[in-house]
Amino acid sequence: MNTINSSVSSLTMEGQKIYAAKAESPKPVVKSPVIQSGAEVAQSIEKNLADFKADIQQLEKMSEVTSGRKLQFNVNKELNTVIVRIVDSNTNQVVKQIPSEDMVKLKTRIRKAIGSMYDKMI
Repeated sequence: MNTINSSVSSLTMEGQKIYAAKAESPKPVVKSPVIQSGAEVAQSIEKNLADFKADIQQLEKMSEVTSGRKLQFNVNKELNTVIVRIVDSNTNQVVKQIPSEDMVKLKTRIRKAIGSMYDKMI
């Protein structure tokens, strides 16, 4: 019995030493998130938009060379989504639009309806 008590007591002492060592170790410093001013956010958005437009131009050039059809990328500002159009380069007629014109109109109407419902609730 004496050996069990001494083993338990030595384990208890070791546990206390480990706990004390962890308690004394410095606490990690938590950095507060970087808060950007409105001007910085606006500049970031403008830069991202400029980069996006440059990428769009490159994609349009590549598509025109490869398939004889043009890809047009536009940003619908009201919905904040990208609209892709496949255009026949000979006739300049839209072959396909993603999302379709009907879907764009539907999303716009839904957004307006939600906005008016939200305004009425306030």
